[in-house]
Amino acid sequence: MIVKKIVADTVAEAMERVKQELGEEAIILNTRHIKVGGIFGVFAKRKVELVGSVDEHVEDKRTVKVEQPNRVNPHVNQIEQRSIVERPTIITTGERPLPRELRQYAKLLAEPALNQLAEHLHEKLVSTYYQTQQAELNTVLLEEVQAKIRTKTTHSKFIMLTGPTGVGKTTTIAKLAAHFTLTEKKRVGLITTDTYRISAIEQLNTYADILGIPIHVAYDLNDFEQAKEALQSCDIVLIDTAGRNFLDVGYVEQLKSRHTFEETDVFLVLSLTAKYQDLLRMYDRFQSVPVSGIIFSKADETSELWSIVGLAEESDVPIYCITTGQEVPEDILFSSVEEISQMIVERGMG
Repeated sequence: MIVKKIVADTVAEAMERVKQELGEEAIILNTRHIKVGGIFGVFAKRKVELVGSVDEHVEDKRTVKVEQPNRVNPHVNQIEQRSIVERPTIITTGERPLPRELRQYAKLLAEPALNQLAEHLHEKLVSTYYQTQQAELNTVLLEEVQAKIRTKTTHSKFIMLTGPTGVGKTTTIAKLAAHFTLTEKKRVGLITTDTYRISAIEQLNTYADILGIPIHVAYDLNDFEQAKEALQSCDIVLIDTAGRNFLDVGYVEQLKSRHTFEETDVFLVLSLTAKYQDLLRMYDRFQSVPVSGIIFSKADETSELWSIVGLAEESDVPIYCITTGQEVPEDILFSSVEEISQMIVERGMG
Protein backbone atom coordinates (compact mmCIF):
# COMPACT_ATOMS: atom_id res chain seq x y z
CA MET A 1 0.00 0.00 0.00
CA ILE A 2 1.22 3.52 -0.88
CA VAL A 3 0.28 6.21 1.61
CA LYS A 4 0.71 9.94 0.93
CA LYS A 5 0.16 13.03 3.02
CA ILE A 6 -1.18 16.13 1.31
CA VAL A 7 -1.34 19.65 2.79
CA ALA A 8 -3.69 22.11 1.12
CA ASP A 9 -5.90 25.12 1.85
CA THR A 10 -9.20 23.24 1.66
CA VAL A 11 -10.47 19.70 1.83
CA ALA A 12 -11.64 19.88 -1.78
CA GLU A 13 -8.19 20.98 -2.98
CA ALA A 14 -6.51 18.25 -0.92
CA MET A 15 -8.84 15.62 -2.35
CA GLU A 16 -8.18 16.80 -5.88
CA ARG A 17 -4.44 16.52 -5.29
CA VAL A 18 -4.88 13.01 -3.86
CA LYS A 19 -6.79 12.08 -6.99
CA GLN A 20 -3.99 13.51 -9.16
CA GLU A 21 -1.23 11.84 -7.15
CA LEU A 22 -2.82 8.46 -6.45
CA GLY A 23 -5.59 8.14 -9.00
CA GLU A 24 -9.33 7.52 -8.90
CA GLU A 25 -8.91 4.39 -6.74
CA ALA A 26 -7.38 6.34 -3.86
CA ILE A 27 -9.11 6.24 -0.50
CA ILE A 28 -8.89 8.67 2.42
CA LEU A 29 -7.30 7.42 5.65
CA ASN A 30 -7.41 10.57 7.72
CA THR A 31 -8.05 14.30 7.58
CA ARG A 32 -7.28 17.02 10.11
CA HIS A 33 -6.55 20.74 10.40
CA ILE A 34 -3.02 21.94 11.04
CA LYS A 35 -1.26 25.30 11.31
CA VAL A 36 1.65 26.07 9.01
CA GLY A 37 4.25 28.83 9.13
CA GLY A 38 4.17 31.85 11.41
CA ILE A 39 6.56 32.83 14.14
CA PHE A 40 6.36 30.73 17.30
CA GLY A 41 2.83 29.79 16.32
CA VAL A 42 1.71 33.40 15.69
CA PHE A 43 0.27 34.29 12.25
CA ALA A 44 0.26 30.61 11.32
CA LYS A 45 -2.06 29.68 8.46
CA ARG A 46 -4.75 27.06 8.90
CA LYS A 47 -4.35 24.19 6.45
CA VAL A 48 -5.90 20.82 5.81
CA GLU A 49 -3.73 17.71 6.11
CA LEU A 50 -5.17 14.73 4.29
CA VAL A 51 -3.71 11.22 4.18
CA GLY A 52 -4.64 9.09 1.19
CA SER A 53 -3.68 5.61 0.11
CA VAL A 54 -3.81 3.28 -2.86
CA ASP A 55 -2.78 -0.32 -3.42
CA GLU A 56 0.75 -0.57 -4.79
CA HIS A 57 -0.31 -2.53 -7.89
CA VAL A 58 -2.66 0.31 -8.79
CA GLU A 59 0.10 2.90 -8.26
CA ASP A 60 2.48 1.00 -10.53
CA LYS A 61 0.12 1.34 -13.49
CA ARG A 62 0.05 5.14 -13.41
CA THR A 63 2.45 8.01 -13.81
CA VAL A 64 2.30 10.36 -10.88
CA LYS A 65 2.15 14.04 -11.74
CA VAL A 66 4.47 16.26 -9.72
CA GLU A 67 4.72 20.02 -9.95
CA GLN A 68 7.91 21.16 -11.70
CA PRO A 69 10.30 23.71 -10.22
CA ASN A 70 9.75 26.14 -13.11
CA ARG A 71 6.22 26.75 -11.88
CA VAL A 72 7.44 27.99 -8.52
CA ASN A 73 7.15 31.69 -7.80
CA PRO A 74 10.75 33.04 -8.09
CA HIS A 75 10.07 35.47 -5.26
CA VAL A 76 9.48 32.70 -2.74
CA ASN A 77 12.51 31.90 -0.61
CA GLN A 78 14.41 28.65 -1.15
CA ILE A 79 12.98 26.88 1.89
CA GLU A 80 9.44 27.60 0.73
CA GLN A 81 10.33 26.47 -2.81
CA ARG A 82 11.50 23.10 -1.55
CA SER A 83 8.28 22.63 0.38
CA ILE A 84 6.25 23.35 -2.75
CA VAL A 85 8.09 21.12 -5.22
CA GLU A 86 8.70 18.23 -2.82
CA ARG A 87 6.47 15.26 -3.34
CA PRO A 88 4.43 14.36 -0.27
CA THR A 89 6.12 12.01 2.15
CA ILE A 90 5.60 8.36 1.25
CA ILE A 91 5.40 5.90 4.09
CA THR A 92 4.18 2.37 4.44
CA THR A 93 1.65 1.66 7.12
CA GLY A 94 -0.38 -1.20 8.47
CA GLU A 95 -3.33 1.09 9.23
CA ARG A 96 -6.62 -0.17 7.88
CA PRO A 97 -8.05 2.11 5.18
CA LEU A 98 -11.44 3.73 5.44
CA PRO A 99 -14.32 1.39 4.66
CA ARG A 100 -15.86 1.43 1.22
CA GLU A 101 -18.96 3.15 2.60
CA LEU A 102 -17.10 6.48 2.66
CA ARG A 103 -15.32 6.23 -0.68
CA GLN A 104 -18.29 7.47 -2.66
CA TYR A 105 -18.52 10.53 -0.40
CA ALA A 106 -14.82 11.27 -0.72
CA LYS A 107 -15.14 11.39 -4.50
CA LEU A 108 -18.39 13.32 -4.33
CA LEU A 109 -16.86 16.07 -2.20
CA ALA A 110 -14.14 16.61 -4.76
CA GLU A 111 -16.75 18.01 -7.16
CA PRO A 112 -16.14 21.73 -7.91
CA ALA A 113 -19.80 22.54 -7.22
CA LEU A 114 -19.33 21.51 -3.59
CA ASN A 115 -16.13 23.45 -3.05
CA GLN A 116 -17.62 25.79 -0.44
CA LEU A 117 -19.28 23.00 1.52
CA ALA A 118 -16.70 20.26 1.03
CA GLU A 119 -14.67 20.86 4.17
CA HIS A 120 -17.68 21.03 6.47
CA LEU A 121 -19.46 18.07 4.89
CA HIS A 122 -16.36 15.92 4.87
CA GLU A 123 -15.66 16.49 8.55
CA LYS A 124 -19.29 15.86 9.43
CA LEU A 125 -19.48 12.63 7.45
CA VAL A 126 -16.22 11.23 8.79
CA SER A 127 -16.89 12.16 12.43
CA THR A 128 -20.44 10.76 12.27
CA TYR A 129 -19.21 7.53 10.70
CA TYR A 130 -16.58 6.96 13.36
CA GLN A 131 -18.91 7.89 16.20
CA THR A 132 -21.37 5.31 14.91
CA GLN A 133 -18.65 2.70 14.50
CA GLN A 134 -17.28 3.42 17.98
CA ALA A 135 -20.73 3.03 19.51
CA GLU A 136 -21.21 -0.30 17.75
CA LEU A 137 -17.77 -1.52 18.83
CA ASN A 138 -18.41 -0.48 22.44
CA THR A 139 -21.69 -2.40 22.36
CA VAL A 140 -19.95 -5.53 21.12
CA LEU A 141 -17.20 -5.10 23.73
CA LEU A 142 -19.78 -4.60 26.47
CA GLU A 143 -21.62 -7.76 25.47
CA GLU A 144 -18.39 -9.77 25.51
CA VAL A 145 -17.47 -8.49 28.97
CA GLN A 146 -20.95 -9.26 30.28
CA ALA A 147 -20.64 -12.82 29.00
CA LYS A 148 -17.43 -13.37 30.99
CA ILE A 149 -18.33 -12.16 34.46
CA ARG A 150 -20.83 -13.29 37.10
CA THR A 151 -22.00 -11.75 40.34
CA LYS A 152 -23.06 -13.36 43.60
CA THR A 153 -25.38 -12.52 46.44
CA THR A 154 -25.08 -14.24 49.78
CA HIS A 155 -27.64 -15.64 52.18
CA SER A 156 -25.11 -17.23 54.49
CA LYS A 157 -25.03 -16.37 58.15
CA PHE A 158 -21.23 -16.43 58.23
CA ILE A 159 -19.19 -14.32 55.79
CA MET A 160 -15.41 -14.62 55.91
CA LEU A 161 -12.96 -12.30 54.16
CA THR A 162 -9.52 -13.63 53.37
CA GLY A 163 -6.64 -12.62 51.14
CA PRO A 164 -3.08 -11.33 51.12
CA THR A 165 -1.88 -8.45 53.24
CA GLY A 166 -2.58 -4.88 52.21
CA VAL A 167 -5.70 -5.48 50.11
CA GLY A 168 -8.05 -3.74 52.55
CA LYS A 169 -9.84 -6.65 54.24
CA THR A 170 -10.44 -4.88 57.56
CA THR A 171 -11.78 -1.72 55.93
CA THR A 172 -14.02 -3.84 53.70
CA ILE A 173 -15.33 -5.71 56.77
CA ALA A 174 -16.23 -2.33 58.28
CA LYS A 175 -18.07 -1.30 55.10
CA LEU A 176 -20.00 -4.57 55.03
CA ALA A 177 -20.87 -4.24 58.71
CA ALA A 178 -22.19 -0.72 58.15
CA HIS A 179 -24.11 -1.80 55.04
CA PHE A 180 -25.85 -4.73 56.71
CA THR A 181 -26.53 -2.78 59.91
CA LEU A 182 -27.67 0.56 58.51
CA THR A 183 -29.07 -0.34 55.08
CA GLU A 184 -30.43 -3.85 55.50
CA LYS A 185 -31.23 -3.45 59.21
CA LYS A 186 -29.61 -6.79 60.07
CA ARG A 187 -28.23 -7.85 63.42
CA VAL A 188 -24.51 -8.06 62.75
CA GLY A 189 -21.63 -9.52 64.76
CA LEU A 190 -17.88 -9.39 64.13
CA ILE A 191 -15.10 -11.91 64.63
CA THR A 192 -11.47 -11.08 63.97
CA THR A 193 -8.69 -13.64 63.88
CA ASP A 194 -6.15 -11.01 62.81
CA THR A 195 -4.30 -11.04 66.13
CA TYR A 196 -1.01 -10.18 64.45
CA ARG A 197 -1.97 -6.54 63.98
CA ILE A 198 -3.13 -4.63 67.05
CA SER A 199 -4.26 -1.82 64.75
CA ALA A 200 -6.69 -4.16 62.97
CA ILE A 201 -8.36 -5.12 66.26
CA GLU A 202 -8.53 -1.49 67.36
CA GLN A 203 -9.96 -0.44 64.01
CA LEU A 204 -12.75 -3.03 64.15
CA ASN A 205 -13.43 -2.24 67.82
CA THR A 206 -13.95 1.40 66.85
CA TYR A 207 -16.42 0.52 64.10
CA ALA A 208 -18.20 -1.98 66.35
CA ASP A 209 -18.66 0.74 69.00
CA ILE A 210 -19.99 3.21 66.43
CA LEU A 211 -22.45 0.69 64.99
CA GLY A 212 -23.36 -0.80 68.35
CA ILE A 213 -22.55 -4.39 67.37
CA PRO A 214 -20.67 -7.15 69.24
CA ILE A 215 -17.12 -8.18 68.36
CA HIS A 216 -15.02 -11.20 69.40
CA VAL A 217 -11.28 -11.78 69.01
CA ALA A 218 -10.24 -15.38 68.26
CA TYR A 219 -6.65 -16.46 68.86
CA ASP A 220 -7.06 -20.07 67.83
CA LEU A 221 -9.61 -22.54 66.44
CA ASN A 222 -11.23 -23.09 69.84
CA ASP A 223 -11.72 -19.34 70.32
CA PHE A 224 -13.13 -19.14 66.81
CA GLU A 225 -15.76 -21.81 67.45
CA GLN A 226 -16.73 -20.20 70.75
CA ALA A 227 -17.11 -16.81 69.07
CA LYS A 228 -19.40 -18.28 66.42
CA GLU A 229 -21.52 -19.88 69.13
CA ALA A 230 -21.72 -16.61 71.06
CA LEU A 231 -23.02 -14.78 68.00
CA GLN A 232 -25.76 -17.26 67.09
CA SER A 233 -28.44 -14.64 67.69
CA CYS A 234 -27.01 -12.43 64.92
CA ASP A 235 -28.37 -12.48 61.39
CA ILE A 236 -24.91 -12.08 59.88
CA VAL A 237 -21.45 -12.70 61.33
CA LEU A 238 -18.54 -11.09 59.50
CA ILE A 239 -15.14 -12.73 59.97
CA ASP A 240 -11.88 -10.82 59.40
CA THR A 241 -8.72 -12.90 58.90
CA ALA A 242 -5.05 -12.08 59.06
CA GLY A 243 -3.27 -11.23 55.83
CA ARG A 244 0.09 -12.58 54.79
CA ASN A 245 2.48 -12.31 51.88
CA PHE A 246 0.80 -14.47 49.23
CA LEU A 247 4.20 -15.97 48.40
CA ASP A 248 4.28 -17.54 51.88
CA VAL A 249 3.46 -21.18 51.12
CA GLY A 250 2.40 -21.86 54.73
CA TYR A 251 -0.14 -19.03 54.94
CA VAL A 252 -3.16 -20.88 53.57
CA GLU A 253 -2.48 -23.94 55.71
CA GLN A 254 -2.28 -21.73 58.77
CA LEU A 255 -5.56 -20.09 57.73
CA LYS A 256 -7.26 -23.47 57.52
CA SER A 257 -5.88 -24.51 60.91
CA ARG A 258 -7.54 -21.56 62.67
CA HIS A 259 -10.94 -21.56 60.94
CA THR A 260 -13.77 -23.80 59.90
CA PHE A 261 -15.65 -23.09 56.67
CA GLU A 262 -18.92 -24.96 57.09
CA GLU A 263 -22.00 -22.86 56.25
CA THR A 264 -19.67 -19.97 55.46
CA ASP A 265 -19.28 -17.85 52.35
CA VAL A 266 -15.56 -17.21 51.94
CA PHE A 267 -14.72 -14.15 49.84
CA LEU A 268 -11.21 -13.64 48.55
CA VAL A 269 -10.26 -9.94 48.61
CA LEU A 270 -7.93 -8.87 45.81
CA SER A 271 -6.60 -5.39 45.07
CA LEU A 272 -7.06 -4.11 41.52
CA THR A 273 -3.79 -2.18 41.86
CA ALA A 274 -1.86 -5.47 41.76
CA LYS A 275 -0.32 -6.83 38.58
CA TYR A 276 -2.60 -9.20 36.71
CA GLN A 277 -0.12 -12.08 36.92
CA ASP A 278 0.12 -11.58 40.68
CA LEU A 279 -3.68 -11.66 40.93
CA LEU A 280 -3.66 -15.03 39.20
CA ARG A 281 -1.01 -16.32 41.57
CA MET A 282 -2.97 -15.04 44.59
CA TYR A 283 -6.07 -16.83 43.38
CA ASP A 284 -4.11 -20.03 42.76
CA ARG A 285 -2.67 -19.84 46.28
CA PHE A 286 -6.19 -19.94 47.78
CA GLN A 287 -7.48 -22.79 45.62
CA SER A 288 -7.56 -25.15 48.62
CA VAL A 289 -9.93 -22.79 50.46
CA PRO A 290 -13.62 -23.01 49.45
CA VAL A 291 -13.80 -19.53 47.90
CA SER A 292 -17.40 -18.52 47.15
CA GLY A 293 -16.61 -15.28 45.37
CA ILE A 294 -14.18 -12.41 44.94
CA ILE A 295 -14.22 -8.89 46.36
CA PHE A 296 -12.18 -6.48 44.26
CA SER A 297 -10.76 -3.60 46.29
CA LYS A 298 -9.16 -0.25 45.41
CA ALA A 299 -10.98 0.19 42.11
CA ASP A 300 -10.54 3.93 42.58
CA GLU A 301 -6.74 3.62 42.55
CA THR A 302 -6.30 2.19 39.06
CA SER A 303 -6.93 3.56 35.57
CA GLU A 304 -8.28 0.30 34.13
CA LEU A 305 -10.28 -2.68 35.35
CA TRP A 306 -9.57 -5.34 32.73
CA SER A 307 -8.09 -7.59 35.43
CA ILE A 308 -11.66 -8.26 36.57
CA VAL A 309 -12.49 -9.77 33.18
CA GLY A 310 -9.27 -11.76 32.95
CA LEU A 311 -9.62 -13.26 36.40
CA ALA A 312 -13.29 -14.04 35.84
CA GLU A 313 -12.31 -15.93 32.69
CA GLU A 314 -9.50 -17.83 34.43
CA SER A 315 -11.32 -18.68 37.66
CA ASP A 316 -15.04 -18.67 36.83
CA VAL A 317 -15.58 -17.33 40.36
CA PRO A 318 -18.33 -14.70 40.75
CA ILE A 319 -17.87 -11.13 41.99
CA TYR A 320 -19.46 -10.28 45.33
CA CYS A 321 -18.70 -6.57 45.51
CA ILE A 322 -16.20 -3.87 44.52
CA THR A 323 -14.75 -1.22 46.81
CA THR A 324 -14.01 2.23 45.46
CA GLY A 325 -12.38 4.22 48.26
CA GLN A 326 -11.75 4.59 51.98
CA GLU A 327 -15.09 6.05 53.05
CA VAL A 328 -17.27 3.83 55.27
CA PRO A 329 -19.89 2.78 54.35
CA GLU A 330 -20.24 4.67 51.03
CA ASP A 331 -17.38 3.29 48.95
CA ILE A 332 -18.69 -0.20 48.22
CA LEU A 333 -20.65 -1.40 45.19
CA PHE A 334 -23.02 -4.35 45.03
CA SER A 335 -23.52 -4.06 41.29
CA SER A 336 -25.15 -6.10 38.56
CA VAL A 337 -23.24 -7.73 35.73
CA GLU A 338 -24.42 -4.94 33.43
CA GLU A 339 -23.27 -2.16 35.77
CA ILE A 340 -19.87 -3.73 36.41
CA SER A 341 -19.34 -4.35 32.68
CA GLN A 342 -20.26 -0.76 31.90
CA MET A 343 -17.76 0.49 34.48
CA ILE A 344 -15.01 -1.74 33.08
CA VAL A 345 -15.54 -0.65 29.47
CA GLU A 346 -15.92 3.04 30.30
CA ARG A 347 -12.76 3.02 32.42
CA GLY A 348 -10.83 1.02 29.84
CA MET A 349 -11.84 3.21 26.89
CA GLY A 350 -11.58 6.49 28.75
